Amino acid sequence: MRLVLSISLLALLVAPTASFLLGIDFGSQFFKAAVVAPGKPFEIVHNQHSKRKTPTAVSFNEQVRTFGDDAIVSATRGIPKSPMLFPLQLGRNFTGVSTEDLSFVPKMFYPYALGVNESGSLRFDMGEESYTVEEITGHILNFAKALAQLAAESSSVTETVLTVNSEATFVQRREGAAAAAKIAGLPRTHLVHETSAAALQRALDLDLSGANGTKNESMVLFYNMGARHSEACVMHFRGATHMSKPTVSMNVFGCGTSEEVGGHLVDMKIAQTMLKAFQDKKPKLAEGVVKNIKALKKLEKEAMGLKHVLSANKEGLFRVESLFEDTDFSQPVKREDLEGWCSSVFDAVSTPITKALEAANITVADLDEVEMIGGGWRIPKIQALISEHLQANRPADLPALNLSQHINGDEAMATGAAFYGANSSVSFRTKRIFFTDASPHAYTLQLSVLNASQPHEEGWGKNVELFPAGSKLRSKKTVKLHVAFDVRASLFENGNPIIHWELSGLHEAASGKYVNLSTPLLSLKLELDSSGVVQVSSATAVFDEPVVVEEAAPKVDTNTTENDTKGSEEAGSENSTADSTAEKDAAEKEAESAESGEGGEAAEVSDAGEALADAAANTTDGKRTKTKIMKRKVSMEVAETFEGVMPRPLTVDELQQAIERLQVFDAADKEMQKIGAAKNALEAYIYESRDKIGDDENCQKVSTEEDRGKVSEALSAMEDWLYEDEARDANVTLLTEKLESLQALVVPIRSRAWEVEQRETLPELVVKVKDYVNSTLSYVEKNMTWVDAKEREGVANLTAKFEEWYANLTEQQETKALTEEPAYTAQQVKMALSRMQSEATRLTKIRKIDPMPYSNDYGKGGYGGKDDPRMKKYYEEMMKNRSRNGTNGSDWFSNFSNFSGFKGWNDSEYMRSYYEHAANNFSDGGDNDSSTGAGADPEPESAGADGAGAGAGEGEDAGKTELWVRCVGPVHRPQPSEGGSRGPPSGPPSRSDRHPARGRQAVGGASRQQA
Repeated sequence: MRLVLSISLLALLVAPTASFLLGIDFGSQFFKAAVVAPGKPFEIVHNQHSKRKTPTAVSFNEQVRTFGDDAIVSATRGIPKSPMLFPLQLGRNFTGVSTEDLSFVPKMFYPYALGVNESGSLRFDMGEESYTVEEITGHILNFAKALAQLAAESSSVTETVLTVNSEATFVQRREGAAAAAKIAGLPRTHLVHETSAAALQRALDLDLSGANGTKNESMVLFYNMGARHSEACVMHFRGATHMSKPTVSMNVFGCGTSEEVGGHLVDMKIAQTMLKAFQDKKPKLAEGVVKNIKALKKLEKEAMGLKHVLSANKEGLFRVESLFEDTDFSQPVKREDLEGWCSSVFDAVSTPITKALEAANITVADLDEVEMIGGGWRIPKIQALISEHLQANRPADLPALNLSQHINGDEAMATGAAFYGANSSVSFRTKRIFFTDASPHAYTLQLSVLNASQPHEEGWGKNVELFPAGSKLRSKKTVKLHVAFDVRASLFENGNPIIHWELSGLHEAASGKYVNLSTPLLSLKLELDSSGVVQVSSATAVFDEPVVVEEAAPKVDTNTTENDTKGSEEAGSENSTADSTAEKDAAEKEAESAESGEGGEAAEVSDAGEALADAAANTTDGKRTKTKIMKRKVSMEVAETFEGVMPRPLTVDELQQAIERLQVFDAADKEMQKIGAAKNALEAYIYESRDKIGDDENCQKVSTEEDRGKVSEALSAMEDWLYEDEARDANVTLLTEKLESLQALVVPIRSRAWEVEQRETLPELVVKVKDYVNSTLSYVEKNMTWVDAKEREGVANLTAKFEEWYANLTEQQETKALTEEPAYTAQQVKMALSRMQSEATRLTKIRKIDPMPYSNDYGKGGYGGKDDPRMKKYYEEMMKNRSRNGTNGSDWFSNFSNFSGFKGWNDSEYMRSYYEHAANNFSDGGDNDSSTGAGADPEPESAGADGAGAGAGEGEDAGKTELWVRCVGPVHRPQPSEGGSRGPPSGPPSRSDRHPARGRQAVGGASRQQA
């Protein structure tokens, strides 16, 4: 399937870190999680049973919490302590609801003890403990985070995206899902509509570029059938470009939901029908089976299986072994029977479609495609009813709409949620999708006086429409009004109050510091954020303060003719006009600057302020005064209250208590897991040791009957202890001590038995290693003559010492009984053999180093002789480089006019004699050795004959000869003690003089002259 994350998305972080983004599709029956980590594609998280979806369930029945499939199993032992199928109850108001009406699932199958919390939310009572639905959700989200951390191999979640249904209210979003995420410790939580997330996943594969005859836009109806509710959404896709690449722009036109249609509702219908059939067949068991939770859970599980069977086949068999009191139950079922039992559920299938089309203000005729997602749409009757409804309302001249599935209907919401986070982040490099969602709710703001004791107009109040139904998320609204008292702003959702904001500080400023100023402008900015939650982004009061300032008056030239004076007056009039305009512009800029600090919108200016701003300037004593309007801003204090709002959010103390309780559970679970692992290790060691000591032949050889009796007795006693109360309450330390006490008895016997087994393999191993060492020594002596004899002798001596040591220990071992501690261990022998082998191998890796060939003895220091091509090439390249860069000595000397007749150091009698002496006497015999060395063949008639591969010939070779000599023999500057003589040096050049790199200046100074 191309979905596999067309993931041209290989969402790579620009700067790799050890963190990841987490997307969670929090469904009523199952949740799925997807992660996107640095260098990895989008990935669905597997749970502890390697499944890609996990039941939304947690159980508090055991000493440790269990989640998912483990919680389902635990529920058969205590359903009241195993909450599940509750996500839709997040943020709902249960105030005043009777206890009998609190059940959101059939009470026979789910006999929860439910209550209403002080906040008005649903509460699960479990004996002495009770948990709100928000806290239960936090536990499951924390479990999902732990699974994601294992999958991403990271411990840091940087951002979280949770899915909610499209009609989730303000309270369900902010006080439900967001509060649960805070309890779970999920950072930077964002919310996205589940169907919109799936549509985002679909957008990745759409080609709406218009090229090759493809469409440029598409109207798609997404039908999402979940476990406890269904929803339909109309999405409009349009071709777009981003960074010159084709992409897609997606807008949500409208959605509709229904809680009368869902896959789990079908399961319940089947289970209830089969329960009645069992009661009819077994009337004596009729009363008992309805009270047996284990039997009812078996019916529900088989009902889910039958639903899947009948989705693919027309007939199936409902069969449960040992349903109740060892009684089996089976009954054949046809697809028609299922459709009859669930007729009330199927009748509501078209409801979400009708609502979505009305919200989008379109008809079925405007649809281009229908996409099916969710876990329940595979029922054939569901598909048939949707097709019939669409065809019945679609004009006959239009082609029929086929139900398609281009994406993974179960996982698209989770991967889409993760992509939504990556698509909105600048840290990820993904295919850019332009996405705009909408809110189905209408929000209005009611403004009233916060404190009646403050001066205000009697009966003052205002109602402001903020965001009508269908408003795009991320919309903003600014409310402005002129008041001098504190204000209470109440937010209403579809006519119901959901939150109050108390804006204080305005009256204090207006009656205190700015008492002499006019009525301030209150600017209240609100935002419908990307999660569908209305927030106050800023609340500011702006006071207009007139300020008188002085400016220098324009100068007038009095020494002018009448015409000049007249012209000056005209010019002055023009300047005055210009100055007035400049003053107005400055005032406007100041106003804009003052307001831009709050959000970039211009503030309203009162009539009095405008009059002052336009006042004429007065000119006196060469100066003039004018009035400017200064904007004085006062930030308002914003406090949230929930008076009369139900359900209210958890208080700070309630939230902190829930977080601390979850942390205590986490710590206890980890400790219990360690205890469980320690018990398992102890129990496994008992069984393993019993088998080894009793049945292993070597253990029998190395132990006495008495030893084995003590071990057997200790193992039996420890096994009995595991079933005592002390073991059930034991901690890790005690269990570890118990294990160590057994090991003290068992390990010596098993160690001796292991040595007996290993000693049998040593003789063969010793022979192999000795043969290898001997053959290696022979090879090295014959074929690697450059290896020093001392090296070979060292390996041979090592072998001889081992033979002596091993023979001695073997002799000692023969005198010992098998029940005694061995004279040596097999590991000691293997380590000695390993050293022998590695030393022999080392000899074969010694490389031969051939001496550098020389044409004569000149240059024994390692620089070669006259026939050395490397030296020739080196100096050729050096001369070319120095000639190119223009920094040689000849260029430097040529710039001095007083040296115009200078022929260079090389033409002097002194230097000629020096070069001849150096060529004849230089050798590698040491700094104080003036001889040419043994075997030398000096050629005094060719100065520098042993140069860098050059002879004493004519042309190019002659130049190279002088080049080498100048390198090894720099100019000798006589000291005062030498009496100023200019004879040849008394000894050969020093080592620094002989090194080519150190003679670079001399070379450079002569190169251009030789050329």
